[in-house]
Amino acid sequence: MATTKSQVLIYILKRLLNSIFVLLILSFIIFVFLRAIPGDPVLTLLGEEETTPEQYQELRHALGLDQPLVVQYLKWIGRITRGEFGTSIHTSDPVLPQMLEKLKATIELAFMAVLLGSLFGMFAGTISAVKQNSIFDNIVMFFALFGISIPVFWMGLILIIVFSVQMDWLPISGMLSHDIRIQAITGFALLDAIITGNIAAIKDILGHLVLPAITLGVVPAALTARTTRASMLDVINEDYIKAGLARGLSFWEALRKHAFRNALIPVVTVIGLQIGVYLGGSIVTETVFAWPGLGRHVVNAIYDRDYTVVQGAVFIYAFIIVLVNLVVDLLYSFIDPRVRL
Repeated sequence: MATTKSQVLIYILKRLLNSIFVLLILSFIIFVFLRAIPGDPVLTLLGEEETTPEQYQELRHALGLDQPLVVQYLKWIGRITRGEFGTSIHTSDPVLPQMLEKLKATIELAFMAVLLGSLFGMFAGTISAVKQNSIFDNIVMFFALFGISIPVFWMGLILIIVFSVQMDWLPISGMLSHDIRIQAITGFALLDAIITGNIAAIKDILGHLVLPAITLGVVPAALTARTTRASMLDVINEDYIKAGLARGLSFWEALRKHAFRNALIPVVTVIGLQIGVYLGGSIVTETVFAWPGLGRHVVNAIYDRDYTVVQGAVFIYAFIIVLVNLVVDLLYSFIDPRVRL
């Protein structure tokens, strides 16, 4: 037992060190690539026509942009290790509080997309496997391929045109109507509305959430459906399923008690690994639907050449993805006894 615990601890430490190493590499790539983007943040702030050389050099020195890139990178990493992401070049406000506030809206959108995409994908994939080669199976696989291939921004625009413009069923953009007020408790709008029992706000936020959540969840739902179908097809042909049927279990009982649980292991892994898809897609989705999340905040910062905000936000995205992958990797090792640490 002691040996097993030490092996688990060593494995976790190795994965943590590997994750830290990956984050360091990503942070350097983020820092260098942002400096390669055309445009000058100093000229963006001062204006290209009215700026004198003295003003340009003075602001460049104040922002620390006249220092070598290596020095700038080391200072930035040093601040991050202390929980400081610097100040915005464009607004001079601290970057971290802004990003954490915007991240709450992104988390609400991503959570709803994960919920819709995962449930629909697992349900469709399971039924498709049970009814292999049926009309339902062919339709599900067609839409799964369609969902994987379709661009996120195009899907968002089509949904807006159909359900917001033509049918006038759902709001076009934003997170909350102007006449709705919410008492801030946690900073998560939907959660605060639920805690305070604000029914009008709950309905309004969910109405605003539907289209962007569907847009963001289409690709992961398609991948989940395909993975669930393939996993279920492998499991339902195993001998223990046949043995359960021989003992008198109905097909659906054998499916629920044995097949679905074993088939769920790779599906859960895929869902966890798709967090990066949700976060990456949220940037486009939030821009299309004017959702006040971190993704839209990043796009605005790119237009403003605000290096500090962009590199801080991308680092947070990378940190979340690496953290989720680490957790999924560890959970997968504990869930599936066939995986050795």
